[in-house]
Parts: sequence; C-alpha cells; structure tokens
Amino acid sequence: MFELEKNEVKFLYNGNKMEDKEAYAYVLTLHNHVINELDVSKNDMTPTQLSELAKKLNKRIIDLFDKDSGYFKENIQGNNIVESDLLTLLIKEKSALKTPIIITEEKAEVLAYPRDTIKMDMVFNEIGVKGKDER
Repeated sequence: MFELEKNEVKFLYNGNKMEDKEAYAYVLTLHNHVINELDVSKNDMTPTQLSELAKKLNKRIIDLFDKDSGYFKENIQGNNIVESDLLTLLIKEKSALKTPIIITEEKAEVLAYPRDTIKMDMVFNEIGVKGKDER
C-alpha cells in the first residue's frame, strides 16, 4: 500500500474533518506529482496497513491515534492496551486516526496544519531540481 513511485504522493485524510479537507485541497496543488488519496472515513484499513503506516511514520500504534479525539480520551488514555487490540480499536473507530498524513517515496508525515503541504511542495521541487542537475 505504501510502495510509491518517485513522483507519487499518498494522502490519507478524514473527509469528515474540515482541516483534513483543507489539507487535501492544498495537496491537489502539488506540482508534478500523482496524488493518490484515501479518505479513511469511507475506506477501511487493515491491521497490516496500519502497522505498515506506523512503521513508515516511525511511530508506535498508539501514536496513530488522535490524542485530542473524544474517543481516545474516553477509551484509550490511561489504559494499558496491547498493540493488537489498539489496531482493532483504530479499525473500528476510524475517526480516532490522526490525520492528515502525507506519504512519499522518501518519507511519511502527519501534517500539523493544512498548509504544511506548501512546505513539502518546496521540498519536492528541490528534489526535482537536484535530480535534473545530476543528469
């Protein structure tokens, strides 16, 4: 799911969150990249996909949860829950996934602010320029 080509971007967002939709609009403006979006509110993710996502982000499963969500505060915070159960809970309660997430061949990042994609576009353009100079 996260094996991407050089100019490909995978964007995970929750279509029920206004900030995520705003970030998606910014992602669509990235130049010279193929955007593959996944609205996690409408699509199920498997435990394997969530584990791969955590690995790509260099995070633990618990770190995939939005710590500000009501679900996290009511059901997870302060409880000692094993990773396999955390995966099950995250699949069941899609809104608890911390989004938006942008994934490229080089890295993956949870975006703190919708406009963070603008900084990433500058990085992408720099990578593209370096690639042209190296030829």
